[in-house]
Amino acid sequence: MIVFVLLSPAQGNDNGAKYLQNVSDKFSKIMDYTVDLRVHLDLESVKAQDMMATLYYKSPDKVKLDSKGTFLLPKEVGVFNPRMFSGENFDVSVEENLQYDGKPAVKLSLSSKKDSYRDRRIILTVDKSEWLIREISTEPAPGSIMDAKINYGTFDGFELPTEIDVNINLPKADSSQANSSPRRRFGGVNGNVVVYYSNYKVNSGLSDSLFEKKEEH
Repeated sequence: MIVFVLLSPAQGNDNGAKYLQNVSDKFSKIMDYTVDLRVHLDLESVKAQDMMATLYYKSPDKVKLDSKGTFLLPKEVGVFNPRMFSGENFDVSVEENLQYDGKPAVKLSLSSKKDSYRDRRIILTVDKSEWLIREISTEPAPGSIMDAKINYGTFDGFELPTEIDVNINLPKADSSQANSSPRRRFGGVNGNVVVYYSNYKVNSGLSDSLFEKKEEH
């Protein structure tokens, strides 16, 4: 059971940017990883069998996904890379200090400095004893919610996700505003997406050529 207990209001001397840096520093020793994914969909509007894929990541932001057919993976949480939430990309403020699973934690509010995340609020719940992101909450479109809870395991001495449970609520767009935004047109999606991670290989020396797009002839 996950229990939240409010300890005290966020203090003025709390440094949200420092907390983010601690999370990034913990992940910085991971130069690359390879992992098998299984994605289970439990959505009202989507019926599909579990999807399988292999994910390749190389620092700082190279990603390749090998799968058969269409593969649905929530962008903000499916590719695990805490360094994407760096102070270079986001302004950060402390919302509150709390307890998460009996450990001291902090809830951070992020606002993007870049157009790709403009007008989107991201909330991170960070375990301050391990410097791990435990929850990610974002608003893909006005009135919508995407909440993710992350479970971890230890692989080659590094803590990485074993399961990410994503709750999605994207209300159907008002027909009068259907053309206002691509995200609004992709409405009417409710339910859960669970991503399972297994067979990690960490710091195996993945080549840059693995991530190069091959030209089709």
